[in-house]
Amino acid sequence: MNGGIVMKRFTNILVVCGREQQPEQALAAALQIAEQNNASVTLLQILPPLSALQTMAKPQTPEHIEQSYQSFYLKKLQQLASQYQDKALIRCKVVTGTGFIETIRAVLRNQHDLVIKTAEPAGWLQRLFGSQDMHLLRKCPCALWLLKPGARLNHGKVVATIDLNPAGLNRDEDNLNRQIVELAAATATLQGGGLQFLHAWQPMEAGSVLMWCDNPALAEAELEQSLYQSHQTALGRFQQQVRDWLGEHVCSFLRPDYELLRGEPGQVLAERIRELAPDLVVMGTVGRTGIAGFLIGNTAETILEQLDCSVLTVKPAGFICPVSVDS
Repeated sequence: MNGGIVMKRFTNILVVCGREQQPEQALAAALQIAEQNNASVTLLQILPPLSALQTMAKPQTPEHIEQSYQSFYLKKLQQLASQYQDKALIRCKVVTGTGFIETIRAVLRNQHDLVIKTAEPAGWLQRLFGSQDMHLLRKCPCALWLLKPGARLNHGKVVATIDLNPAGLNRDEDNLNRQIVELAAATATLQGGGLQFLHAWQPMEAGSVLMWCDNPALAEAELEQSLYQSHQTALGRFQQQVRDWLGEHVCSFLRPDYELLRGEPGQVLAERIRELAPDLVVMGTVGRTGIAGFLIGNTAETILEQLDCSVLTVKPAGFICPVSVDS
């Protein structure tokens, strides 16, 4: 299937070159999207500050050495970009500073709508995403695609986690879920891969309330069944939304699966993702109330700490980024 859903929403892509990874993998992913949408691509190399330059003697000033340092890497980026100029408009930029801060500043300055980067694992923690990547997952204001090093770009299996409100429709929740659905469908459609949506619900802690019932065990079972049914209803409503958002043609092609999991959401979702072993997980990361942008939700944090595959994350409308251009 060559038609159907494509990532039409991305027109200004930022590819971040990590300190150790080569940019070819992330650039290939960006070009795949750029060719579909006539999008522009910027290659950004972020170099660590050369603090030792402050102590170096003349005739070469620290500023001159830093300029030469940046020029060397800029030429390397330009040589790489020149190989793909027939596929997309590729700009190159080199800066010095802290990786996640300079990435976010570039997003804010240039209104990038997608950041693509190869993950830099925290080896000693046996975790795919290191501290710089986790900062980006928490604070990056636009969509962020972190690629597992060496992973294939043609995603054969895509899993998307969604959060549903059994109490009824919620506009902000629906907007975020729609972003997740469209991105998950787009990546799955590229190569005809499988698509699965996961939602988790957790039984209520009734506690002392049940002590006043004639039959606490029966009351607890009825309460849990009622809660389960409400989440089943919400999942059914979501399935109809997916058909409305994607259209019957795309849904017939993808034939997405829907699964309702019982238990603490972060743990049961992470466990199920491990069992499914997808190539890509699409999910939302949501700031906690009161500390906008500094922390992601408990569920997202738990999942991300245990992932061993590429991830594509989006923020909800109204997300407040704690990094500014001048901070």
